[in-house]
Amino acid sequence: MARAAQMRPDLVLIDMQLPDFDGFEVLRRLRGQPETEAIPCVALSANAMPQDIERARSAGFDDYWTKPIDFRTFLAALEARFPAA
Repeated sequence: MARAAQMRPDLVLIDMQLPDFDGFEVLRRLRGQPETEAIPCVALSANAMPQDIERARSAGFDDYWTKPIDFRTFLAALEARFPAA
């Protein structure tokens, strides 16, 4: 959390199954800080069920990418989010 507040990245990828707390808690904390509330956040998970994706989207994630990540899809999503100038 502190690192994101300090660096203010253009995008945060959040694993949904973290050992200390889940991705929903990470998102809640990021959205709760003025420095990080507007940073786009993408959920990463091996859970690909429609209800998992909908729950994450409803919670405020900007996108939901399933693992294993397909590298071409990953790059295309980054390109769509951050088009070359």
